[in-house]
Amino acid sequence: MNAPGSVFISYPGTMTDATVFSQGYSGISIANHWVLAHGSILSDKAQRSRKLLDFVDASIPGKVMLLEPRVHGKLFDDLTFLIHRNPGSSIESGKPLAIWKCPLLSDTIESFFANWNFQNNQRFDRIFLPVFLLIACDTVKSIENPANRQFESELTGRGQKGGIRLESLDNGGKVRDILLELAKQSATGRPAKGSTVEILSTPFGNPFFSDTMSRGIVGNLLGMKECLMVIDAAVFPGCQGAPVYFADNRARKTVCGMVIASSCWCHGERIDYTFAINLLPSLNQVLQTRVGRNESLCSTSPLLLPFTRRRNRNDKIGILERSVAIVRCGPNWGTGILLEARTGTFVTCAHVVATAPERKIELVSYIASRTEKSEWSARAKLIYKTPANKPYDIAVLKIDIKCTETSMKAIKLANRPAVNGEPILSIGFPFCSAGRATISNGIISKSSECMLQTNCCAQSGVSGGPIVRPSSLEMLGMIVCNTVSTNDATAYPRLCMAIPTSIIKETLDNYLRTADPKTLEDLTQHDQITEETWNLRSPLLRSNM
Repeated sequence: MNAPGSVFISYPGTMTDATVFSQGYSGISIANHWVLAHGSILSDKAQRSRKLLDFVDASIPGKVMLLEPRVHGKLFDDLTFLIHRNPGSSIESGKPLAIWKCPLLSDTIESFFANWNFQNNQRFDRIFLPVFLLIACDTVKSIENPANRQFESELTGRGQKGGIRLESLDNGGKVRDILLELAKQSATGRPAKGSTVEILSTPFGNPFFSDTMSRGIVGNLLGMKECLMVIDAAVFPGCQGAPVYFADNRARKTVCGMVIASSCWCHGERIDYTFAINLLPSLNQVLQTRVGRNESLCSTSPLLLPFTRRRNRNDKIGILERSVAIVRCGPNWGTGILLEARTGTFVTCAHVVATAPERKIELVSYIASRTEKSEWSARAKLIYKTPANKPYDIAVLKIDIKCTETSMKAIKLANRPAVNGEPILSIGFPFCSAGRATISNGIISKSSECMLQTNCCAQSGVSGGPIVRPSSLEMLGMIVCNTVSTNDATAYPRLCMAIPTSIIKETLDNYLRTADPKTLEDLTQHDQITEETWNLRSPLLRSNM
């Protein structure tokens, strides 16, 4: 089997004499003449075919269905794809051979993404999220002159005749062998939280952008058997189906995932993370189920190595996780940073606990929990918070339990200030007020005396989270907010503001030394320049942010 690569998938008829329309999809070339595609490739046809939508919706998760012409011809016989591997290479005609719905992903979508919207908020977008296709290909034409009617007619004709004779193949065995080989390759590079990954995709479904590379880190692993990767790499619509590669410390790349969602919204907020399926646990699950008509995929296959939940965990990421907890106050939640384990002192944003003391404050940690239940939770006392609409939007909390008896670890405040362009990590609790923290990497975009700007991904729930130096995990600042345009209420998660550690460290140290709440009054700033900076106003120019 060749190393899995990125391909561009389109439909016959998208090429004319003079124009190549930007309608296509990303996919993974997993062997000679075999391509793995995401279910979103069927969304266009599903809009015109209620039967196809109902067929996919009613399919049993984990059951691989062989698409045989005599059984499913009316649904799939006219479905022919064009597979574009590399510029200058031949184009292949592809027909779907098998389709399945990942049970791990189905359960995760039902539980974690209950209130989320994907793409255009259409019903079929959610239905096709856990669906995957195996496409069988056949070389049909050199790409010397693809944009001509004769070429288009030839491809369409082959599609009408069935193209590849799927019924002549040992379909069950072929599917088993292909998926087993892909699973073995995925097992050689297993992503952990903090792992660097690369995505090769075709943004906007336009072949001009094929093999566009994005790079980021795995911010979190969610769902059953960590089947879903949350990646802070930026991709664009049309990238569903793109391969995700894990690079080890020797720069060897292996495919570990596939992009399933590039655009989604939660509670009206656009999410700027990319979601991808973690291939190994998904394939392990599928290879232990049955192909249609009781043909076992595993009857003659050796068992794959079991998926280990936290194998190869980045030790530093684990330490960073231990320094933060979820802060809940009424309907709001955010991130709290442990300053001192002995006294249980935390710091967060004042707006996270805006309804306190009328509403109770609770801190929660899931770090050492091996179930859906929290490791610990504790009632928190509000020691001090800055007034509304005043810098620096900071609150100090204290809990009764001793953090020294938990897995928590106090963060270290940096002595050296941040500088422009410095690499950083951020951590917090976006998306929901339960579960493990999510991380993002970036740089200090701009540093001033009273504010840090970063390009980390700051979604709702990250408020109060730290930004740290990756090498030492020293806290450089605390995230307060991202940027929102006042003219159309568009949020920009990649432009966020943080309070520099350098301007609050002395006050926090004084409080930890004296336990006198009055020392925290120095956190509230009345300086005009500081207020103008945090209101994003210039003495000379008004901003629409």
